[in-house]
Amino acid sequence: MSYPSGPEGPSGQQGGWQQGPPPPPPSQGYTPPPPGYGGYSQRPPAQTEGTAITALVLAIVSFVVCPIIPAVVALFMCPGARRKIEGSGGALTGEGLVTAAKIISWVNIGLWGAGIALFVVLGIIGALASDSSDEFSLVLSLLS
Repeated sequence: MSYPSGPEGPSGQQGGWQQGPPPPPPSQGYTPPPPGYGGYSQRPPAQTEGTAITALVLAIVSFVVCPIIPAVVALFMCPGARRKIEGSGGALTGEGLVTAAKIISWVNIGLWGAGIALFVVLGIIGALASDSSDEFSLVLSLLS
């Protein structure tokens, strides 16, 4: 079996590959940018409003550090943050953060309020139970 002495392409020419025509010369006129590369009409990317972030952080911190005060401060910050976001014309975002801060703050305040109310009721029941068993049965009959 004999092999060809050099590489031959499909057309039988040396080198194996045919070259296509050369690329066209660059045009002399204005070439518009490809789609997606908008000019000056695009807005800068929206930024998250700082007060909304602060309100959310305070609402979360109120569960861990100091129970009521940061939650109340977060509730007072929410309307101002919402006004800034609505007045920015789309330049600021953070509506979801403001809503989350409100919900978390109210849940925290509600849980602490329920806990304090339960503590007071149990204290009253305990005080009445230690005085006399007749008064304790009266309280139990009122509760049920």
